[in-house]
Amino acid sequence: MPDSEPLRRILQQVESAKAELDAYGPSCIDWYRRAVAVVNTFVPWLVQEAPGLRLYVEEVLSSPVQLREAWVAIHPRIDAPAEVARIHELLDHEQILLEFIAGDTVSIVVTRHLLAHFPGGALAGNSKSDYPDLFLKTSDYSRLPVRTRLTKEIGAAVRGLKRRPVRVPDGLEIKTSRNNASIDCHYPHVGLHLIVAFARTEGRTVIDDVLAAFLCRADYRITKRKTEATTVKASFGRTQFISLL
Repeated sequence: MPDSEPLRRILQQVESAKAELDAYGPSCIDWYRRAVAVVNTFVPWLVQEAPGLRLYVEEVLSSPVQLREAWVAIHPRIDAPAEVARIHELLDHEQILLEFIAGDTVSIVVTRHLLAHFPGGALAGNSKSDYPDLFLKTSDYSRLPVRTRLTKEIGAAVRGLKRRPVRVPDGLEIKTSRNNASIDCHYPHVGLHLIVAFARTEGRTVIDDVLAAFLCRADYRITKRKTEATTVKASFGRTQFISLL
């Protein structure tokens, strides 16, 4: 697939979401135009970055296994029984933590890589509870309302001392999919999404694919509440996504 093909297809997805973007508040911001601009900025860069991102994530998340392999090779040559025993003990303790490596861990590694490699350091990140995960520092969000704990409406806003934009459709949301599983989230979010698909075998992480798509609300499956106390869940699969590798 030529490098221009993912961009072309994702711009088509933005076009399909135009009505939803035009209706997205506040009306003083042309979200469709901003979504087109952000896709034109992000997608060619992500296509270029995807192979390096794949290698980096695999190396970081597989490094504990590689460290243990190196330790097995060198520790017989170390004449310090007490110290060797202590390192064995610490590695055993660490292994307990490593068993819980999941999507959140992969997302953190992906986010760190993208923040470090985006030209000019022009990317910024949101908190774990907000979306999108990444946004362009150069984008103007000064016309957005300030979101507080008392704000009941769900929509685009800025929050916190740094006035970070939340619930805006012109950022980048990062998701992971383990063993081709569908992706769960708390709320359907129109915007550009990046999926890093992975599998773990014997402590090693293998990245199966890096994919992107511009999703609209219709791409989500929304669960129905059984009671008012039940949390609404949204999920989506990989049908709309285009491989960047």
